[in-house]
Amino acid sequence: MIAAGAMLLGVAGMASLSLAMERHHEQIWGKARLQAWRVWALRAVGWALLITAAVTTVRLQGTSMGLTLWAMEISLAAVCVGLLLSYVPRVLPWLLAAALLAAWVITLVY
Repeated sequence: MIAAGAMLLGVAGMASLSLAMERHHEQIWGKARLQAWRVWALRAVGWALLITAAVTTVRLQGTSMGLTLWAMEISLAAVCVGLLLSYVPRVLPWLLAAALLAAWVITLVY
């Protein structure tokens, strides 16, 4: 079950990283320009979430299997976020919030 939490953290991290890109930000919010502090904050949050997912999988499975699992999870997360951006980009902020909430609930329960 904690692997699902790591997957959700990966999805949230990839969503945050994609929101830091100007093109995707414009797709979702309709604003072409991003402030530098917002880009920095979104990137920092995205990388922090991805690192947290990596630490979770390594603690769960050990170093070699944990990093392998983490690489597979973030690859799947990137594909999911990419498809979401292609078809329904305005859902991405809601997915980000839902993934963070679900990961938090999973870590509280287990």
